[in-house]
Amino acid sequence: MKAILVSAPMKFDLVECPHPKCGPGQVLIRTAFCGICGTDLEILRGSISPRFTRYPLVPGHEWTGVVVEVGREVEDCAVGDRVSVEGYLNCGACYHCKAGETNLCESHEQIGFTHNGGFGEYVVAPAKSCHRIPEHISLDEALLVEPASTVVRGIQRASPKPGFTAAVIGCGPIGQIAIRVLNLYEPSAVLAMDLSELQHSLATRAGATAFVSSLDISDLLRKSGTEARDVVVDCAGGSKAIGTALRIVKRGGNVVAIGGAPEQDRVSFPANLFVTKDVRIDGVFGYTTQSWIHTLDLLTSGKLRLADLITHRLPLDEFSRAINLLQSRTEPLGKVIVTYE
Repeated sequence: MKAILVSAPMKFDLVECPHPKCGPGQVLIRTAFCGICGTDLEILRGSISPRFTRYPLVPGHEWTGVVVEVGREVEDCAVGDRVSVEGYLNCGACYHCKAGETNLCESHEQIGFTHNGGFGEYVVAPAKSCHRIPEHISLDEALLVEPASTVVRGIQRASPKPGFTAAVIGCGPIGQIAIRVLNLYEPSAVLAMDLSELQHSLATRAGATAFVSSLDISDLLRKSGTEARDVVVDCAGGSKAIGTALRIVKRGGNVVAIGGAPEQDRVSFPANLFVTKDVRIDGVFGYTTQSWIHTLDLLTSGKLRLADLITHRLPLDEFSRAINLLQSRTEPLGKVIVTYE
């Protein structure tokens, strides 16, 4: 089969690999679509902690496909099933797994990080991790369940009340999803913030009521008229973004931190800030099985639509071009996906 193999940081090629074989409890899935995430860029660069990734690796954790083979002891999957697949290969036995915190499993193994993923034509996955996709949902839209389930979980934890005000920092795919999810809770205003003016139209399409191409507080005040927001979702990551979030959140408000940052990045703020502002910050490390199921339900019911988030589709043999698109950011970008159909 064809696959993008990252042999070491900064070294990747389109190669021919042996077909993977499925064992007991596993299924073999022919990949239909795979999204490229900012985390995939970090895997290519080698900037992710060795705790979470191993080389050589076929990355790709946002993907969908069709089951073509089932292993022994598989009862809930059949050949021909259209599926989205949770990436966490959780043990099911540790404290976190038993508590439903499948994202925090003590033995961190994950498709696309420590096991070969969706940038290969075929992927082996546990049958228990597969979720059937209804026929009226396209396989390309369904790949967005993976990033959306993280966003859904994070915003749920903030418990927004109708009429609340929100801000989203960073308007890449995660930020655009966050704007859409926030709108499910009936906000009175959603401010979108991104350093690139190119993202303005996509943020507006997602449901933002205002846009600022800056993280500068004075600029924010001048253009949006207020600095206090009930819920601030940081989808950009890094010290400046989280610092801005803490500045613009209302007293008694919530910050939801989704965007990752380099290990060496540090934040400096007054030690008394959390007390004086009575603010809560929720760090979000991925999704759980329950948030995945909930997100797929939102998609199935039509409450959450994600298809138009996809702005670029390229075949696997144009993977390098897709990466250049994401790195250059010279045009409005939603989700860039690799296609196999």
